[in-house]
Amino acid sequence: MPGLGGIGPGFALLALAALAVWIVILVWLASWIIARLRHRNGWDALDWRTILIPFVSLTAAIHLGNYLLDLVDRAVSGGSGELPLRFPSAFLIGSVAIGVGIAAIRSRRG
Repeated sequence: MPGLGGIGPGFALLALAALAVWIVILVWLASWIIARLRHRNGWDALDWRTILIPFVSLTAAIHLGNYLLDLVDRAVSGGSGELPLRFPSAFLIGSVAIGVGIAAIRSRRG
């Protein structure tokens, strides 16, 4: 297939399925956080605080998870030196934004 950079159709379908599962997990986590915020504070589902808190929390969790995976990789491979603290990729930030947005709209109904 031209334009896929050597990725086969089977791998592309697998990547698409993994992306769908990742978004479902993020929607579930964001829905859980939003439900707790709405119950405890009485905020509306589309209040800026109700959207910002899950977004920041999930982004921070991904950021910390990436850093810890880098630490484990460095320890297993026997590397040494300073490990830079990198920001998650735009893909991860975008998937968190999509997940929180879907969760906020879904929680608006219920």
